[in-house]
Amino acid sequence: MDLGYILSLVILGVSLVVLIVMGFLAMKKMKPTLKNIEDTKEVVNGHIDHFTREAEVMQEKVGHIMARVDNTKNVAEIKIQNFDELSDSAASLSESLMYLKEHGVEYSKGIAENSYKELKTDGPRLARTFKLAFKKTVDKQKQRHKTGHADQLPAVVNHQLTEIER
Repeated sequence: MDLGYILSLVILGVSLVVLIVMGFLAMKKMKPTLKNIEDTKEVVNGHIDHFTREAEVMQEKVGHIMARVDNTKNVAEIKIQNFDELSDSAASLSESLMYLKEHGVEYSKGIAENSYKELKTDGPRLARTFKLAFKKTVDKQKQRHKTGHADQLPAVVNHQLTEIER
């Protein structure tokens, strides 16, 4: 064997040993960096999960707010319809009041004339009817008292009749 060949094998062996030692040293130096990369990866995944949950919660809140907006919109539409109906009723009432203001004098004059005519025709007849009814009631009371039926009446009524006669 040639000396150059042996020397090259020794250099190759030494270089392989140096290469393996350098690999172990590099691995030792890289181990904390790889650990930091894994930790950072876990932190990033945790942040992703956290913000994903927050986005879902926000989306749910937005959904609730949109539902409330729709409900408020429906209520507002109903109230606007009610307000329109109230405006129509107010306009109708205003028209009725204006009509009454214009024709109120005529109506009150007509009512007064009708009342006067009824009093003129029905008044004396009603007065005669009440006068006759009162007279007959008084006559009955006097007749009861004279015929002795007053004893058959309860004491309270009998006492009241006695006081009426005084």
